[in-house]
Amino acid sequence: MIARNFWTLCALLIVSSTPSHAADDVGSFYKGKSIDMIIASEVGGGYDAYARLIAPFMEKHLPGNPRFIPKQMVGAGGLIATNYLANVAKKDGTVIAQVQNTIPFQPLFAPEAAKFKSTELGYIGSANSEVSLSFVWHNSKTQNFQNLRERETLMAGVTGSISSQYARAMNELAGTKIKVVVGYQGASQSLMAVERGEVEGYPAVFWSTLKVTRAQWLENKSIKLIAQMALAKHPELPDVPLIFDYIDTAENKQIAELLFAPQVGGRPFITPPGVPAERLKALQDAFLASLKDPDFLAEASKRKLEVQYASGAEIRAVVERAFKAPADVVARVRSIYDGK
Repeated sequence: MIARNFWTLCALLIVSSTPSHAADDVGSFYKGKSIDMIIASEVGGGYDAYARLIAPFMEKHLPGNPRFIPKQMVGAGGLIATNYLANVAKKDGTVIAQVQNTIPFQPLFAPEAAKFKSTELGYIGSANSEVSLSFVWHNSKTQNFQNLRERETLMAGVTGSISSQYARAMNELAGTKIKVVVGYQGASQSLMAVERGEVEGYPAVFWSTLKVTRAQWLENKSIKLIAQMALAKHPELPDVPLIFDYIDTAENKQIAELLFAPQVGGRPFITPPGVPAERLKALQDAFLASLKDPDFLAEASKRKLEVQYASGAEIRAVVERAFKAPADVVARVRSIYDGK
């Protein structure tokens, strides 16, 4: 018993001393350096807003206090930035990227374009998880999900975006009769079309976007929220049904799970493959500390940016699960993405 306690104490002493030593090493490495923060989307958008807000807090909380330098690398929905990160960028922890949440899943659906292995990337975390909402204007004859199954409902859509993709998913997996009117250039034009009465609703808009850009619609009850397209309900929307409530078969639920999985990591920050484990851990810890920083939370609130933390481990788990999906499930999701 004495020997057992002795070795237990030794182990505890070793474990307790490791974080301090690792922190010293990480701090020594980063001191006086800069970190390129690649942003795979346009200046001024939601992704860019989160990245530029987080950068100075990462400087504050990462050992060694390196300078974070935001750099835009836009194109191919984040594939250009991620291909660069995986194949060209330094793998020492001095280059990270914020990419679109679909990026880690692209080797499944566009293997010819994705020149990286998602399971080899490092996942730092995301400041938010996304939930998409399907809604109709208040005077639509469609007022709930059952109505969507019973009558053809016109909804605005953008070709190649989740608005069209999620509409197809609801039709194929949950038996709705959504007719998508395409040709709109983006979510803003689509929402204006709903307000003008050109269509009855919109199949998929991020809740974090809707509640900020169309807060008056919610206050005036101008729209009816029909369903949440996500793996789990948003905590602010306990009474709005989840799409899985209306999907009847196990196979279709598996398809929907893979389709909606990217939203868990709303706006993910990643590293190249091969970044030393202690530096990745330090980046993850600094990211979480940044999101808990009172000054960060105050500024995020001022800018009306939602903070709903998703850890790097959580994002990795969702990605790894996706890559274990059966080939026929992947094929069905790809057909929904491609509109075939």
